[in-house]
Parts: sequence; C-alpha cells; structure tokens
Amino acid sequence: MAAYLNRTISLVTGQTGPNGNTDADDHHSSSSTDTVDKSVGALSRHNSTLQTSGSNASMNYALNTTGGVASDTRLYQSNDKSPLQIFVRAKKKINDIYGEIEEYVHETTTFINALHAEAEIVDKAERELFESYVYKVAAIREVLQRDHMKVAFFGRTSNGKSSVINAMLREKILPSGIGHTTNCFCQVEGNDGGEAYLMTEGSAEKLNVVNIKQLANALCQEKLCESSLVRIFWPRERCSLLRDDVVFVDSPGVDVSANLDDWIDNHCLNADVFVLVLNAESTMTRAEKQFFHTVSQKLSKPNIFILNNRWDASANEPECQESVKSQHTERCIDFLTKELKVSNEKEAAERVFFVSARETLQARIEEAKGNPPHMGAIAEGFQIRYFEFQDFERKFEECISQSAVKTKFQQHSSRGKSVSGDMRSMLDNIYERITIFRNLKQDQKNLLTDRIQGTETQMMQVTRDMKQKIHTMVEEVEEKVSKALNEEIWRLGVLIDEFNMPFHPERLVLNIYKKELNAHVESGLGSNLRARLSIALAMNVESAQADMTDRMHALVPNEQLIVSSTKMALRSQPFEMLYSLNCQNLCADFQEDLEFKFSWGITAMIQRFTGKVRERSKKNQPALAHRQTSVGQQHGVVSPVSSQMDDATPVCLLPSPGLVAGITPEQLSLISRFAITSVGGQGTMGGLLVAGIMLKTIGWRVLVGVGALYGCIYLYERLSWTNSAKERTFKSQYVQHATKKLKMIVDLTSANCSHQVQQELSSTFARLCRTVDTATTDMNEELKTLEVQLNLLESNQKQLKLLRNKANYIQNELDIFEHNYITTQ
Repeated sequence: MAAYLNRTISLVTGQTGPNGNTDADDHHSSSSTDTVDKSVGALSRHNSTLQTSGSNASMNYALNTTGGVASDTRLYQSNDKSPLQIFVRAKKKINDIYGEIEEYVHETTTFINALHAEAEIVDKAERELFESYVYKVAAIREVLQRDHMKVAFFGRTSNGKSSVINAMLREKILPSGIGHTTNCFCQVEGNDGGEAYLMTEGSAEKLNVVNIKQLANALCQEKLCESSLVRIFWPRERCSLLRDDVVFVDSPGVDVSANLDDWIDNHCLNADVFVLVLNAESTMTRAEKQFFHTVSQKLSKPNIFILNNRWDASANEPECQESVKSQHTERCIDFLTKELKVSNEKEAAERVFFVSARETLQARIEEAKGNPPHMGAIAEGFQIRYFEFQDFERKFEECISQSAVKTKFQQHSSRGKSVSGDMRSMLDNIYERITIFRNLKQDQKNLLTDRIQGTETQMMQVTRDMKQKIHTMVEEVEEKVSKALNEEIWRLGVLIDEFNMPFHPERLVLNIYKKELNAHVESGLGSNLRARLSIALAMNVESAQADMTDRMHALVPNEQLIVSSTKMALRSQPFEMLYSLNCQNLCADFQEDLEFKFSWGITAMIQRFTGKVRERSKKNQPALAHRQTSVGQQHGVVSPVSSQMDDATPVCLLPSPGLVAGITPEQLSLISRFAITSVGGQGTMGGLLVAGIMLKTIGWRVLVGVGALYGCIYLYERLSWTNSAKERTFKSQYVQHATKKLKMIVDLTSANCSHQVQQELSSTFARLCRTVDTATTDMNEELKTLEVQLNLLESNQKQLKLLRNKANYIQNELDIFEHNYITTQ
C-alpha cells in the first residue's frame, strides 16, 4: 500500500520519480498535497472531486470535476516531453551519426583503394579490411532502421495479455476473450502510412487487418503455429506509443507449449521490456516462473513488469482486498529479487501493478467517443484501477526508453567508436608510412637535382676541354701528314723505280702503263703513309675516344645508362685514315717526251747552260738587290731592279756589272744570237755558219777531232736510246710531273686527314653527348615523376589528416551521444 501511495502522490504532483521534474509552483504543490488526502477517499467512493494540476515528462493528467474520474488526455496533447521521445531523439541522432560514419567509411575506402596502387604504402590485407568496414557500417545502419522499443507480453492462457495491449493501444486490435484466444505471436508496430495491414512470417503479401481474428485466434480452424509471427502494421497517428517507435509483441500462453527456448531465441532476445500478465484471481504458476528463469539465463537482468490483471474482481470481496494485494505483491517482489535477482526490493515494488485491462480499454473507448471514462467501469474502485494502469504506463515508458537506449544504442555507439578508432589507427600507420616514403622520395629528388646540376656543369667543362683537345690533335695530324707526304714525295723516284711492268713506247701500251703506274704510285704512297702514320694516329684517336668516354661516363653514374652509352660510343671497326691522293686524275695531264735528244746538242747545251745561269741568278738576285738597294740609299737613287723576275727572261738581259763565267756580255750575246739563230733555223745553213765561225776561230784539226768525238758520242747515245732508256726517261719525266702535282695537294691531303680525325672525334663526342643528353633527359623525366609523386604524397597526407580529423569528430559525436542519452539515463 505504501508503494501504491507513493506512486499516487508522484503522479498527482507531477513528479516522475528520481529523474522527474515538477513545473508547479509552491501553491500548486501545497494544494496538490491537500488534494491527495481527499482523492484517496474520493476514489473509493466514486463521487469525490479530484482536481490537480502538474506537469510530467511522460504524460499530463486532469481530473474531470463533472464526471468525478481521472481523464487521460495524453493522446490529444503534445508528447514532446514523453520519456519515449528520448529514444526517438536518440535513434534519430545515432542514425545521423551513422550516416556520417557511412559517408566517412566510403570516402576512406575510396581513398585507400586509390592508394592501393602503391604496394609499399597499402597492402591487399589493409584494403580488404577497409572494405569490410563498409559492409559492417551498412549492416549496422540496416539494424538501426529496424531498431525500436520492443515490449513482450507473457503469461498463462487467458490472463488478458491481448487486452492489456489493446488497452495501451486504446483500440481493440488483437483478438481477446475467454479461453485460449491468441494462438501465435502477434507483433504490433507503427506504420507511417494511413493504412492498417498485416503480414505473415515468410510472406510479403499485405493482408487486411481483419484477418487477425482468424490467423491469430486459437478458436479458428486455419490457425498458425504457436512459434510463428504475425506482424500488424497500425497507423502511427492513431496511437502515441506506436508513434514513439514502440513495438508490442503478444504471445500465446506459456502453458500451451514446451518450446520456450525457441520463443526466446526467435522473439525475445531483442526485447527491451517484458510484461508478465498474471491473473489476480489466482497465484503465479511454475510455468510462468520457468519461462522467466530461462529468459534471465539468456539475457542479462531483463526489465520485467508484473501486471496483476482482472483486479476488478477484488471489488466483490472488499474485506480481503488489501490482504490479497499484499500477498500478491510480496510474492512478485520475491520472484523478482530472490529468484530472478534482476532488481532490488525498492525497484521491484515499483514494477508490480494491480489493474483491469478490460475495464481500462472500455473506459478509453468511451473516452474516445467523448464520454466520461467511468462509463467503462465494471466494478467499484474503477478510478483506482484506472489510475494504477496509467501509473504502469508511465513507469513502463520511462523504463523502456532507458532500457532501449542503453541496450540498443550503447552497443551501436561502441561499435561506431570501434570502427572509427580502428580506421583512425590504420590511417595513422598509413600516414607514418607515407611520411617515410615521402622523405625517401624527397631525398631522391634532392640527390637527382644535385646530379643534374653537377652533370650540366661538368658537361660544359668537358665540352670545352674536348674541343680544345680535338683542335690540338687536328693541328698535330695536319702537321704530321704534311711532313710525311713531303718526305714521300722526295722519295717518289724510289717508289717509281719499284714499278716493274714491261714498258713499250706504243701509244696503247703506254696508256695502260701510265694507268698502272698511277695506281702503283697511289697505292705505294697510301701504304707508306699508313705505315708511317695510321697506327700512331689510330692509337691517338682511340686514346682520345677512350678519354672522352671515361669522362662522359663519369657524368652518368647510372649503370644501365653507362652500358647503353658504351654501346653507342664504341665503333664496330677501328679508326683508319684514308689518304685520297687520286693519282689517276692528278697525273692525267702528263705528256711524256720520248723522242731522241742528243745530250750534247746545241739546243741541249743552251738549255742546260741557261738553266744553270737561271738557277745562279736566282741565288744571286737577293744579294744583288740588297747591294743595289744599299747603293741607292746611299746616293739617293732608287734601284730599277725588280724584286721579282720572270723565269723566261734570257740570262743576257740580266744586268750584271762583271763577267758571267769568264765571258763578256758582248760574247755571250753574240753566241746566244748565233745559237738561237741556228736552232731556230733548224737547217744546214745554221750549222755551216756555226762551223765556218768555229773553223776560222779554232782551226780545222781541232774541229775535226772535236767533230769525230762529238759524232762518236752522238752515235753512242743514239744506239743507247732503247726501251729501257725510254722507260728511264719516261719515269724521270713522270717523277718530275708527279712531284709537282703531288706538292700541290700536300696541304689539301693533310687538311683532309685532319678533317677525318676531327670528324671521327667530333662524331664520337657527339654520340657521347647524345648519351649524356639522353641520360639527363631521363633524369629530368625521373625528376618530374618524383615531383608528381611528392605532390601526390603531400595530397595524400592532407587527405589522411582530414580523414583522421573526421574520425576524431565522429568519436566526439559518439561521446556526446553517450553523455546525452546513455550515461545520464
């Protein structure tokens, strides 16, 4: 009775228990206390007036002064302060948080999959682990969408379980009546649409809600198995409890089946509150106790309310009403505290109620029609029983809201923390790996940058050195070739003497002879030059190439590039100098003179004499010019002697102050005129004239002796003019002609050889430069790749920081959620 009075005072004054608040002022509190004393008697007599005002977090009550009964107007008032709204708000909040978690997991997984290309950063196992979180979060969100506050009603057959649910729903939804009425599990849940329908287990067909009377009624022929479930979807706007996401589960009697374990596994494991509906006309049975013993073994401290239904029957025996109530209360408290051990005595006393579900349902139906609730009364004491049922609903709402928030959302919050924490930890590890990888790439970039700059600087220095070296070597080659060719030209007679082809003065044979002789001279000169120069020049060139290669390879430290540059730099054949003398064209204008010429003939003597005089005059001309210049300078007269004389000028015309070879200028002039006249005449008159002069001057005996000797010499030379003599003469003439021609191409040949060396070295250096340029280009491309990778790694680091911050944000959101909805409950 004390517990009942406490609940009554709490309800009337608007206090909801330990967490309840009152909005009434002191005046209202005092008046409420006075009204409580009056209400106890008035409620028992049905005619007192109970008037109180107060506010409660779960419901508002008003006492109807005209009808004398308590009127429940909760259905028609705003339920924003209902304890059930805590669950609704918590569910919305946790769904919003998990929406952020799902978006975060998708974003992170997409980012990780992009990083998966870098095997050094993220491996396959980590990628698969991140992907697993997507499915985990999606599964939790799906469960959250289905999460609701679930209350399961159990008891023996015909204890009024369905009636209690109907009374709470304010409509007769579930079948009820005497005997075994409910044949299977019936779940009543809210529907956002305005349509009421039901669905059977394993079927998606929407059936008319009227069919519940046949499907769930044990009296019908087409009944379902007691373990099957029928889901009834009732419009939310027609019931505040359904609107606040409460689900009711009605069950068959615990005494009609032994499959209690199946019931619990299929329908009770996710229940937040259990309501044991007892028959107040009897006592608690072993079957009812056994069921909740099994429940307590599978669930940790289940929330259990005990309703002693059909308490309206106690009105027929008022003298023993209190003793029976005390007896039932004591047994229920012992069952909850000592047998099940799910609560203490104080909490257990708050969980035991004495109600009449049928009477409450009738009162609320009358109230919905606009009639006073007491018109649904069955027996005396209606107000107290009706008041007790409302108190049960208030306590039930507080309990189920707290229980559902803790049992459902605390686990989801912990799992959300676990997911975000694990992902943040993995992201930290990945961030550290990216940092190490980025530092490595940065070191590679710095090293590569220094290498490129060093290569460019050294390349400029090597280029200058190689150009100078090539220039020096080219000049040296030109000088050596010029010297060697001149020496070979001086030895041309020896080379021609080595030519042993048979000689014949016939024109056709002679042309072939000249052609072969030209080839012999060209080949011989080329062989001699190669023997003297080619080996040394080739060694110098190869040495220079090796030096170039070594210095250029030093600029490209990469082994692979060195190998490729070596392949490019090396020639398939050693360098060989080519001497393009081309004697065929060079001596093509050679015209031999093979006619017999007496060596002591007048013409030969004059030519020989004039030749010697010409050579001597050439030697004396510089000294003569010097003396004349000195004399002219002393007397102030300029010398008329030209510094350059024509080779064709006769010796007699040369100015000379004295004798030339002991002959006076007059005699020399006379002899020259006679000789030239005799030679020019080419006839007997010239010879006779000369002979007459000689005979008159010298004497005939001397002249005859000289003539005989002269004839013998002539005869000897004439008989000696054979093919061999002609060949010697031919070779002598060819030597003179070839020497003159070859001297003309000495500079050209030496320049050609130096150009070959320059071309060889330049081409080698150019190939090496291309190799270095290729290596430098590759290093620049590698540098660009490193820069792109570094930018990508920096971007990845920023993204990882952002994702880690999001994980921290989610953790904070879940902490705030737990503080607001779980810790403070």
